[in-house]
Amino acid sequence: MAVTRRDDLLHALAARVLLFRTTMDRAAILDPEALRMARELMRHVPDPAADPEAVLTLADLHRCRSVLLGAEAGRQDAAIAAALDRYAGRREARPDPDADTEAAGLTALHERARAAVVAAERQLGRGQLEDAVQACEAAVAGTPRRLRPLYASALALQGVVLRLRYEREGRPEDLDAAVAVLREAEAEAGPGHPERSLVLSGLCAALRERYEHRGALDDVTEAVRVARAAVDEGGPEDRGGRLHNLGLALRMRHERTGDPKDLTEAVAAHKEAVLLAPPGHRDHVLLQQGLANVLRVRRERGSDEADSRARIDALEAAAADADTALGPRVGALLNLASALTERFQLAGRAEDADRAESLLRTAAAALPTRHPRYAGVQHQLGLVLAARGRPGASAALRAAALHPTAPPLTRLRAAHAWGFEAMKARRPEEAATAYGHALAQLPTLASRHLPLADAERVLAESRGLAADAAACALSADAPTRALSLLESGRGILLTRALGTHADDLPRQRAEAPQPADRREWPRTGRSADVDVAAGVEADAEADAGVEAAASVDRSVCGAGGDATAAAVRCRAGSDADADAHAGGAVADAAAAAAAIDQPASATSGDATPAVVRRRAGSEEPLLPSEADGLLAGGADGPVVLVNVSRFRCDALVITPQGLLAVPLPRLTLSEVVDRTVAFLGALERLQAGDGGDLMVGPAAEDELDGHLGWLWDGVTGPVLDALGITGPPADGRPPRVWWIPTGPLAFLPLHAAGHHREATGRTVLDRTVPSYAPTVRALAAARRRTAASVPSFLVVAVPEAPGAPPLPGAAGEGAAVAGALPGARLLAGEAATRDAVVAALADHTWLHFCGHGTSEPLTAVGSRLLVHDHLDHPLTVAGISRLDLSGADLAYLSACGTARSGFTVMDEGLHLAGGLQLAGFRHVVGTLWEIEDTLSVQIAEQVYAGLGAPRPVADRAPYAVREAVRGVRDRYPRTPSLWAAHIHVGP
Repeated sequence: MAVTRRDDLLHALAARVLLFRTTMDRAAILDPEALRMARELMRHVPDPAADPEAVLTLADLHRCRSVLLGAEAGRQDAAIAAALDRYAGRREARPDPDADTEAAGLTALHERARAAVVAAERQLGRGQLEDAVQACEAAVAGTPRRLRPLYASALALQGVVLRLRYEREGRPEDLDAAVAVLREAEAEAGPGHPERSLVLSGLCAALRERYEHRGALDDVTEAVRVARAAVDEGGPEDRGGRLHNLGLALRMRHERTGDPKDLTEAVAAHKEAVLLAPPGHRDHVLLQQGLANVLRVRRERGSDEADSRARIDALEAAAADADTALGPRVGALLNLASALTERFQLAGRAEDADRAESLLRTAAAALPTRHPRYAGVQHQLGLVLAARGRPGASAALRAAALHPTAPPLTRLRAAHAWGFEAMKARRPEEAATAYGHALAQLPTLASRHLPLADAERVLAESRGLAADAAACALSADAPTRALSLLESGRGILLTRALGTHADDLPRQRAEAPQPADRREWPRTGRSADVDVAAGVEADAEADAGVEAAASVDRSVCGAGGDATAAAVRCRAGSDADADAHAGGAVADAAAAAAAIDQPASATSGDATPAVVRRRAGSEEPLLPSEADGLLAGGADGPVVLVNVSRFRCDALVITPQGLLAVPLPRLTLSEVVDRTVAFLGALERLQAGDGGDLMVGPAAEDELDGHLGWLWDGVTGPVLDALGITGPPADGRPPRVWWIPTGPLAFLPLHAAGHHREATGRTVLDRTVPSYAPTVRALAAARRRTAASVPSFLVVAVPEAPGAPPLPGAAGEGAAVAGALPGARLLAGEAATRDAVVAALADHTWLHFCGHGTSEPLTAVGSRLLVHDHLDHPLTVAGISRLDLSGADLAYLSACGTARSGFTVMDEGLHLAGGLQLAGFRHVVGTLWEIEDTLSVQIAEQVYAGLGAPRPVADRAPYAVREAVRGVRDRYPRTPSLWAAHIHVGP
């Protein structure tokens, strides 16, 4: 039977009555909305005689009102209740002792839970918090499910206290549980529940907080839905707070998706909210900051100067409210200082910088030094002083970086800025120490529970960090330390997956997620009582310093060139990139407590690069004491880490004899960025066709060849010379060399570097057998895996993927490879769906894929193999990396760009080849760019011949790839686009 409006109204009124009877909530029945709903219900009951349930519910409502209003004021309600009782034929019933006992017990449970939650919000002791958790659990367990509205209220309380515990202790499982119970509370409450606004606001805040922590788009999208429902369904009380919450969620989603409609609606919501909270209102400060932050975002999107003025006006109004609590007031001072610093950078007005510094010193003086927000204030102060060239910048940044209760993102940003300042002052040892502190935060920020896509977004914050750290250590004449720092800050996701026992992936994947994110600092301790929760939730950036850091020294992001060029320049961390060295102050104080007397909890310690504390259940950063283990990686041949930093460029070469540092004075980060942009641009022109100009192709090939020569002269040639590899091997047995490029160098083909048109042997291919590895640890892990005793072969061929141009050669290539491998299974055409491929991978140790591949430069984990149903069921890097393919030997990806990194996290190996390595394949053959269909078939045939088909051996892969590529190179030396794309990744 369909649910009607009559049913909704009836259940809502019954819920109000029940809530009053069990909790004595006066608003449940005295709210004018209750009478409005009663009148509407009667309009939906055409024949009261036939609907005694509705009549008796109305009688109960008026009877309860008469009790509360008293004999005189409630006389009319009492008369109405008596008349409705008589109409429905209800006689006065004798008291039911059992019912009274149950009601009294429920009332006691709920009152105890509410009181415990209020006490836990007001007091910061762990005992009060655990008492509240237990009281809420008892209230939920003791409330019958049949009493749905009351059960919803118990769930809402439990959601509040779970979220509070997450904010105090940082356990992600508490936040997940809070979201789950608040979702259930929303479903159980239904429309009309007197606490529905509280439930919706609590759920919105929990979803928003989880989005800030993990970055899952679904969470912020649901937060928008819930916040909008709270605004639509709530009454006039606390409407400003609910509008503020909606504005926060919309702004966050806009910053993620770029949808201009979200930004427009967010501005409107915040403006209306501010009008509802004049000076003196309890929410005045937070609502003004919410407006200021959304205006900042709109100004960054290109609005006029009026938004900048309005933003500062709003922050001035917030900072001027002397009646507000210290926590929000400090946030207002911090935000205003950020805005003034940014205006100083743009307009050069010294008075803005003076006032910003004064505001920050006032905020610092008002806070206990161990308060988490103190770190955010010191960070911002350090940035202001650095922008002015004033003394004390490094000291302030160091204080923030080493603060015992600061959130990890604050520590990372402050340490990064501290390191940059120290290096500018020519103190490389101090700079290396500072960068080490920053690197120590990465495993926590990208911990195991995060989905791969969300971890990628988090790690984009740290681009260039490890390279700068290593460069500082090299400037301090500490190459071993440089190696450790470089390795600890790259391949974080590989380290997360591989852990310290990379050869035992199945056991690791079977383990339940550990509480790796148990923060050793208190995050926030909002001092809002339960009855305020339906109103304002603290703005994640309103209590933070806004991005003055980004204005200290503007990045070249988006400057000039096409989209690819802009992305490479922005993400590379070029010399002018302030993002990389200073970070942003966004959300620094958002993770800090609002109560000023918060005690310090266990901290993560003053972790220097030499002593980084181990944390149970989390992936620890690589320690310099482990350098000996890294150096063992050179036993099978030289492993070359090419470090590209704004400070200097070097190669760190691990050899059987030890570590060799090779300076690369001809290499600079800015030139690498320019060369990468030019190289990718030449490839794009080739792939786009000549457009009628017959000279475009040859000119682009000449440009590619020039870049290969530059790579030889500036990178690979000096390294091979230092290794004594000065020519092609006389015995015809070239040595193995593994290359690990950093930063934008990951887009360039080091394996193909050389002067190929000279035919003099001055090339990497002629002198060595080149391979790649994402990190030294990943290479060691691949070496520890053993080959399958009996290989089994899977061939996937997708010549016509929906929405993609046809690949006529794919069908023939698939058939030829399947025919050359005994017992191979062929999935071709419509049979090659994602589920079929994934299922087949579990039963085979070799994979050959011929079809389209796509690389997503801005979201690398979204790169995919175009299986037949890819439009609905994509086979992405994220999905591949989650597979358990331990024991797999070799994957050959005869597709385009399967080994191209993403622009956001160039040092993470987040491409299709890397995903297959994460899944368990020892060897992967991939490509750096789009390859010619017919030629790819020929290269595949030659590679399998070199592998020894029909009985191929996976460990021959690097030799087979080299010979196949050299064969095509010798035929087409003037067209490197045809042969330089294929690479080998693995041991």
